[in-house]
Amino acid sequence: MNIKYANPKQVNLIEFNSEKFASISKIYSFTTENISGYFNYLDFKNKNILTVSASGDHIINAFYKGAISVTGFDINYLALVFTELKLIAIQELSYKQFLEFFLINDINNISKNLNALNYKQYIELRKKLTENSRKILDDLYSEFNNDGYKFRNSYIFNNKYDNNSLKIESNLYLKNELEFNKAKEQIKDKEIVLVNSSYSDIALNKLPNHESYDIILMSNISDYIKEIYKNENYLEEYIKEIIYNFKSPNNQIVCAYLYNIKQEHYRSEIDNPVLRKKIFKKLNINFTEEKFKSVIKNCTDSIIII
Repeated sequence: MNIKYANPKQVNLIEFNSEKFASISKIYSFTTENISGYFNYLDFKNKNILTVSASGDHIINAFYKGAISVTGFDINYLALVFTELKLIAIQELSYKQFLEFFLINDINNISKNLNALNYKQYIELRKKLTENSRKILDDLYSEFNNDGYKFRNSYIFNNKYDNNSLKIESNLYLKNELEFNKAKEQIKDKEIVLVNSSYSDIALNKLPNHESYDIILMSNISDYIKEIYKNENYLEEYIKEIIYNFKSPNNQIVCAYLYNIKQEHYRSEIDNPVLRKKIFKKLNINFTEEKFKSVIKNCTDSIIII
């Protein structure tokens, strides 16, 4: 496995922003999406993937499903560093060790998972990290006196929805030891490129494989586009921009992940089926919607594919 950063940078924790997505902000330890529920609608076999990095789970699951290369991008540089740690860990740890290292508190019904981000385990993993990531993670551990449990349960992580059983259910590679080992094998000889950028700032001609991304995963960026564009046509602007930046004749763009599609409150216009159909029709863009069971009880999620 070869991990490359397109634009490595230094991190100053004084700049940490706990309120919103920023260049140094909260880490998601695992996906909040039901990746297990929707990756089966996409054919990853021998494909080149561009995806939001986030927790790193999109990258790992894409390789699990047969991708040959993955580029992960994220505005939050800490997310990229955490993704690297996770990718190294899947290569170096057993299934049980991996769960104990990354999950929070209720593993095996123990009230406190004191092995979370265990410092001694980290010292072994750090030998495989890139130099810049080692420094950043060393500084983060130092912030909590090298106490991994305090680090994992700190303000650095968004732990609001960190339910262990949901995290395992959401990820194909975490179902059991067999699937974990399959992911480990799939990732072993692959190249991963990590890019510190928002989706709107990515210039495709500067990215590896930019002409051959077969699948592009935008995760739930669409939940936040109203704040990004700050005008009444924000959904139209978002769709036009991703089409301009990412669309090629044969690729697929998962432009939105929609949570609990039966709820009455819409976080973004794209959650409103009437509005999104109207805008896609106006822009003469074909799209499909795939629905699947949410990991949240009695809920249904969906993805929008261009």
